[in-house]
Amino acid sequence: LDLSGTGITSLPENLTVGGYLDLSGTGITSLPENLTVGGSLYLSGTGITSRERKKIKKLKNGDYAASRYIYCDNILTHIKRMRKAGNYTLYIGKIKGCNVVSDGSNFAHCATLREGIADILFKTAADRGAGQYKGLTLDSEIKTEDAIAMYRIITGACKQGTQQFVNSFGDNVKESYTVREIINITKGHYGAEKFKEFFEA
Repeated sequence: LDLSGTGITSLPENLTVGGYLDLSGTGITSLPENLTVGGSLYLSGTGITSRERKKIKKLKNGDYAASRYIYCDNILTHIKRMRKAGNYTLYIGKIKGCNVVSDGSNFAHCATLREGIADILFKTAADRGAGQYKGLTLDSEIKTEDAIAMYRIITGACKQGTQQFVNSFGDNVKESYTVREIINITKGHYGAEKFKEFFEA
């Protein structure tokens, strides 16, 4: 939020800024008690004292204010409500399709719960690399969300392309697939040969 040189003399109560706040060259001499800022704060040319600066709450990853916002991955998302879904929490955004899913330590911005879970599984699995799948056989059965992450890690397929492929099945998506089934249904699609070679080498 860039207010530099605007001549503004006060800030509203309950102001939360997800990124930086630039008040340089304004007439502001005091800050509201509950000012919250995610990024840098620029105060040059203002009459704000170091004591005033101590009022500012600096947002940290995972900060959550009920029915107001969640701040994660340097993004402030205004939310209407939250709900639990198994081991995950879905924060429903005020803007349609702007939601956040969390497993308690990882976050994913998403349009749907399923998409968010898949992204979190990918993030956590990617850290372990493709080697984690070497023990699987063609008959090993994998939950769909885990299979999506596995396919992306082994083949390098992008999130959007993989999700479009899964969405093309509509309501016929199963809860889990064997490696053999994944090889068969992805035949002719991006990364299919690389995926097949990984398990048949």
